[in-house]
Amino acid sequence: MADDTQQHFYQSWWFILIILILGIGIIENIVSHSGNAEIDKMEVAASPFYKQMEKEELKEKMTQNQKEPEVIAAEIIMKNFGTTNLEKERAVLSSRFESGVVETIALEESIKSAKSAKQSFLYNTVEFMKAMKSQEHVNQATLIVQAPLTDRYGNVEIGDVMIVLMSRETLNKINFNNFNPANLSAVADSYWEHPALSAK
Repeated sequence: MADDTQQHFYQSWWFILIILILGIGIIENIVSHSGNAEIDKMEVAASPFYKQMEKEELKEKMTQNQKEPEVIAAEIIMKNFGTTNLEKERAVLSSRFESGVVETIALEESIKSAKSAKQSFLYNTVEFMKAMKSQEHVNQATLIVQAPLTDRYGNVEIGDVMIVLMSRETLNKINFNNFNPANLSAVADSYWEHPALSAK
């Protein structure tokens, strides 16, 4: 007489184990693939070609006299950074506005001393934030200042020297007509400066 209680193969422990292993493998592959896609996206955004495209779009908006926040941010940078016309043109490395957030990267090529550079960066950042306060669509403004940095071996490399972030709430609190740039580090939502700026 046949045994009716015999299990089907798909009810066996070894079959269930194989299915679990395959399922875990598929999930890991999906997670790994999405992580790689995010890294690829970040690499594309950081590539010189992408930055060049972004800069060309910005120049086009500026020539068309569009008064969008990223254009106004770029104009402030070109006004305050650099001494020659060429330096002023190269001063805007990037200026983007998305979902209420402005992020601008400025380059200062000419630095005489750390002390004068810091004072200049603080003043220029205040001018930038003042302009962003007047833009009602801006909920957050970030200015990243880059400059040539020389290491102890004499090698020069462009790097971040100051990063300042302010939310709309903070911008609204500041009376920029009487504001002392030296207080920027105390009032900003996020403030960072390179140790070289504090060197004597």
